[in-house]
Amino acid sequence: LGEEVIRQNIISHATSVSDMLELAVMLKEVGLVDTEKARVQIVPLFETIEDLDHSEETMRSYLSLPIAKRWIASKNNYQEIMLGYSDSNKDGGYLSSCWTLFKAQQQLTAIGDEFGVKITFFHGRGGTVGRGGGPTYEAITSQPLKSINDRIRLTEQGEVIGNKYGNKDAAYYNLEMLVSATINRMIAEQKSPFSMFDRFGEVMDKVVNRSYDIYRDLVFGNEHFYDYFFEASPIKEVSSLNIGSRPAARKTITEISGLRAIPWVFSWSQNRIMFPGWYGVGSAFNRFIQAEEGNLEKLQHMFETWPFFRSLLSNVDMVLSKSDMNIAFHYAQLAESEEVRSVFNIILDEWQMTKDVILAIEKHDGFLDESPSLKASLDFRLPYFNVLNYIQIELIKRLRNNDLTDDEISLIHITING
Repeated sequence: LGEEVIRQNIISHATSVSDMLELAVMLKEVGLVDTEKARVQIVPLFETIEDLDHSEETMRSYLSLPIAKRWIASKNNYQEIMLGYSDSNKDGGYLSSCWTLFKAQQQLTAIGDEFGVKITFFHGRGGTVGRGGGPTYEAITSQPLKSINDRIRLTEQGEVIGNKYGNKDAAYYNLEMLVSATINRMIAEQKSPFSMFDRFGEVMDKVVNRSYDIYRDLVFGNEHFYDYFFEASPIKEVSSLNIGSRPAARKTITEISGLRAIPWVFSWSQNRIMFPGWYGVGSAFNRFIQAEEGNLEKLQHMFETWPFFRSLLSNVDMVLSKSDMNIAFHYAQLAESEEVRSVFNIILDEWQMTKDVILAIEKHDGFLDESPSLKASLDFRLPYFNVLNYIQIELIKRLRNNDLTDDEISLIHITING
């Protein structure tokens, strides 16, 4: 393949144009970048809410540089930008992550048009909703109009590769979905490309700002949350599994922000709370609904007419259907103090609020009303998961009391894998 074998070099956690230029200096030293062309393109990865909010400013500065213009020209005027789903979710919660990513794509697409550059987005999606996952077709067709011109990139990460591409029929089906969804979004027409955003953007801003505050108040503001997470989930056992490409944390785990996204999301799925996929959604929408008569009807109209909003809420519906707060209660009892266990009550109240609000906006009687096949699948699988959960709780309890041998500790890993 020659020059085509590696086309991009991604700079993780890009916060400013200097991060991109520092990478350029290193690439220059090995002959991959010079003053006229870039054999390997420099691709920023915007991961946190703050980085995404500042991505427009960063890319405007970068695209204004004469040397960057020459580098991009040598790549047929394409500039790739990677978007981080997992860390933005951990940073600000599900609603804040999704909305910030949506707005960032609109802004960056507009900047590309302004500078005559074709922006290609590389979506760093994981398998679960908390890491940007969910139904592939709906995820692509709900992207902002004009954000997909003639190409799109996305990650398919470890835990879903076997499921989606493990045999020929599944692989063909999933590849057809990717292609058809991308073509659908490329050719979609609308009188005003941003009319949905213009009509509903102010509503989303209000709801999302509230959701962000609710999420951060608990995750980073509650003094007992850190202990709750580490005591009421199998995070320590998950971290010792070989399930990620990198260590569980960027450094010794002393705070939530230092924890990597895979063990964070995976641990919440183990204790059946599914926290990253819904927390902060219910109270934020409920406050908007209570603020003015007719606001519920406005949200119902958004759900019926706006693909982005429909996909957003459908994913929350799906995640809630996979949670089990009765099992989560038993995990909470693993915590040593009553103050730490009380965090569960905060989460439980928000879960009930989110359930009520989501079903009201969707006008549904129960979860997965529009996905009977998935509901049937979950009804079949969940009893087996429930048994594994109870076994896991008992094993963790014995481990913490030093009642397990080294050989028996592996049983916890078996329940996690199960």
